[in-house]
Amino acid sequence: MNHPSKVLRVIITIAKHPDEKTGKTHFEAALPFLQEAVDGFDPGDERSIDDATVACDALGQAKDKDSVATLINAAQKAMPKLSPANRVRIAAVKALGQFKDPRAVDVLIKVLSADPEQQRVQLHAAAALALAETGDPKALPELTKALFIGPISSFVRRAISRVGRPAVPAMIALYQEKDPAILKMAEEKKWKEKAPGTMVYMGALVLGDLHAREAAKMLVDGLKAAPRVSYYDKNGAPGPSTHMAILEALQYIGDPATAAPLYQFALDKATDDGVRPRAIDVYSWVATDTAALPQLLSYISDPDTEYDLKMVSIIAYGRIARTDADARPIDAMIRTWEGKVKAAEEKGKAAKTPLDKNAAEGERAQADGMKSTLQDTRYRIDIAIQCKQDAMCYVKAIGEKDVAVGKPGLPKAERALIELYKMGDKAKPALDPLLKFADSSERMIRQGVNLALPRVAPKPCKPCADRLHQVIENQASQTTLDALNAETRIVYHYFLWAGT
Repeated sequence: MNHPSKVLRVIITIAKHPDEKTGKTHFEAALPFLQEAVDGFDPGDERSIDDATVACDALGQAKDKDSVATLINAAQKAMPKLSPANRVRIAAVKALGQFKDPRAVDVLIKVLSADPEQQRVQLHAAAALALAETGDPKALPELTKALFIGPISSFVRRAISRVGRPAVPAMIALYQEKDPAILKMAEEKKWKEKAPGTMVYMGALVLGDLHAREAAKMLVDGLKAAPRVSYYDKNGAPGPSTHMAILEALQYIGDPATAAPLYQFALDKATDDGVRPRAIDVYSWVATDTAALPQLLSYISDPDTEYDLKMVSIIAYGRIARTDADARPIDAMIRTWEGKVKAAEEKGKAAKTPLDKNAAEGERAQADGMKSTLQDTRYRIDIAIQCKQDAMCYVKAIGEKDVAVGKPGLPKAERALIELYKMGDKAKPALDPLLKFADSSERMIRQGVNLALPRVAPKPCKPCADRLHQVIENQASQTTLDALNAETRIVYHYFLWAGT
């Protein structure tokens, strides 16, 4: 307690500084001070808690095996659930993820498996993220159980994606509702009433994270089964159905053989109207022919088509169409809606009451929205006509200056990424320039890159893993990119094990 906090932080700063010649840090001399700050911290003193927290972080960065015992003791230190000193436990748990030590993995599993009623959920989250760093398959049983702790399921998915190939059969068993431990949990928690489709739902999502192509047929078959609600919230409102998770997984897997059954599912009268637009969206990513264009046109032109279905049909048409002939119906619709925009503007000018003026403005906004959506679809077709399956041409389109919201370059870049995704191995020449766009802050581009890379890159692909790790590290402090970085981390995890 006699060591000023500022001195501890200066020690850490100096220890982290890399040697100009060797690039090595200087943690050796700092370790005793860091360990003392953790071992001897006072749970009742805020300053001591802060010192121990930063010391745990530094010990994790140092990765010295002699610090494992100190971190294990801190991670397991008994304290009340609401104590501020839990911050030290959380920091110690996170730091343990930097060690490939079996003792550390055992403690992380123990923390993850603790009763959520007796322990802060932040500790469960920290343990999941730390296990994601270790990638140890030994944690799979507890990670599978932790998928069903709602607040941390996204962190657990990251951890399972890092385990890699050994996780695939475990997730297939979960999807097929054949995991004995989870079945027991389901009975205890009465999931039949509260969350009837939760096992199928979570199993499908993680199989998508793992890009488990061997599960594609099984997932498609799952679309033939009646959908089940993944869970009901506290107010009794239903969450997403099992079909929604299956569709997401199929988009990540990207098997062209799934295109035909996806199209059949999208057209099936029994398919839920809330799910149909998503089915068409995923189909437009995996389809390699133009067979669906007439049906999409009928959805677009039918005035009785629901708004969401109409919009997704317009976008899907632009992702599939390839020729000027395909584009002509879209050109005609653009002219029609341009006329409606002008008519609404004239109506607004002639309006004699505020009510009439507002009505005209609403008509104009609706017409302008339709015209813009159709125009974006025309841009998508334009780039397909221009590039004609030339991977390097598509990459060039992604890097144009007008790739921004409201500009022609963004829908063109999206179509370019979809084409690279569909080309798969044939797009390998574009891999290096494609990796340059992995740090994009434009959601449409970032998500497209994350979907295309596993299809385009060879396995293994060390440059892919290195580049994605660099992106994650560089953007770690940009909280506005947290969601995109989480998606990028799952793809990064895939490249750490794919092909090895």
